[in-house]
Amino acid sequence: MDFEKLTPVMVRAFHYDLNEELQVKNEVNVAFRKAARQNEDGTTDEGEGGSYFEVSVVFEVAPSPGEFTVSGQISQIVKLKDYYGDGQDLDNSDYKLLSRPLVEYIETLTYEVTQVTLDQPVNLNFEANF
Repeated sequence: MDFEKLTPVMVRAFHYDLNEELQVKNEVNVAFRKAARQNEDGTTDEGEGGSYFEVSVVFEVAPSPGEFTVSGQISQIVKLKDYYGDGQDLDNSDYKLLSRPLVEYIETLTYEVTQVTLDQPVNLNFEANF
């Protein structure tokens, strides 16, 4: 699949909490939503040459042993070149390719925050379940 990133990865929300009681949670949900692009003149770009999608990852993760939880939403707008479907018929490898940069942000932010807050970084290594 050939695609173009139209926006940088956007961290819409990222939250870190120490848990009062240990809990383990691993909820990472990827969503694809067809998007429209506004041209500079105010008209809507109909997607000539491909369709626009917002790729979004919503997450709530408390890795074992469950000392903390990170949650939030990270997204990016992409253009799937020469693709005009609604996203339902994409291959699992395409979903993984498009969502992986967003998941890497979750891993990086968690590593950096835990380095500061726990004085020991925590590596999250997510594997796609598509």
